[in-house]
Amino acid sequence: MASKIKIIIAKNIGFCSGVRRAILITEKSLKTDSKPIQFLGSLVHNEKVIEKFIKKGVKFIKDVKEAKGGTIVIQTHGVPPNLSKKIGQQIVIRDATCPLVKKVQLIANSLYRKGHKVIIVGDKDHAETKSIKGWSESQALIIENKNQARKLARYKKVGVVAQTTQSLDNVNRVLKILKNKVEKIKYFNTLCPEVQARQKELNSILKKVNGILVIGSRSSANTKRLVEITKKSKKPVWWVNSSEELKRKKLNNVSPLGVVSGTSTPDWIIREVINKLKNTK
Repeated sequence: MASKIKIIIAKNIGFCSGVRRAILITEKSLKTDSKPIQFLGSLVHNEKVIEKFIKKGVKFIKDVKEAKGGTIVIQTHGVPPNLSKKIGQQIVIRDATCPLVKKVQLIANSLYRKGHKVIIVGDKDHAETKSIKGWSESQALIIENKNQARKLARYKKVGVVAQTTQSLDNVNRVLKILKNKVEKIKYFNTLCPEVQARQKELNSILKKVNGILVIGSRSSANTKRLVEITKKSKKPVWWVNSSEELKRKKLNNVSPLGVVSGTSTPDWIIREVINKLKNTK
């Protein structure tokens, strides 16, 4: 007998517009551009998506020096400007940088050129944050949380941007401290509206369920935020990136169950996971 688990599926689920754009750029490149097609960095933070493209012949490189002619597709998280300049003229470049990330890069560059100390609120090891820092000639400081903000030296003139997938709460906590340490501060809200919508919807779903299933890669920052929000609510959370991983999860007694996903989680994986949930005995 199939499980009668009640499932509440988020409306904001699957690929975001930036990821869909990157997928389309790559698919078009595979049809029309010089081979080999090479990803500079991870196109999106989902192993299943990357595996699918590798099966179609896309190569994965970590440095432009590894490129062997053909075409390079730049990841959605962007790259520092100096990296793009190192790419040989004989190589075709397809820039799949998310337009929102590109906007943050340009803001950081403008702030730096106008004499601001650029502060990036974000994860120091994330590809997006590293790319933004590169647009300030690597002079920007990365602040991950309020504790790091407290230790920041005093500056007269600061410009603040945020990694697009940061949580609004974390950014606000950091800003509150910075405003007490800096004479002049200019803040740009660079948070992704689609990511914010998912976080807001998750908070709404949490009021209706006994647990949350998050679908997405552990390398995805915005997926990690969804897990963090759920943990903060004290509701149980399960994190999978495929229907195969669901085998190890004991969800039969968790009803209603909320289902959400990161912005780089493919629709086909979400369908497989939900079908398995509905047919779990």
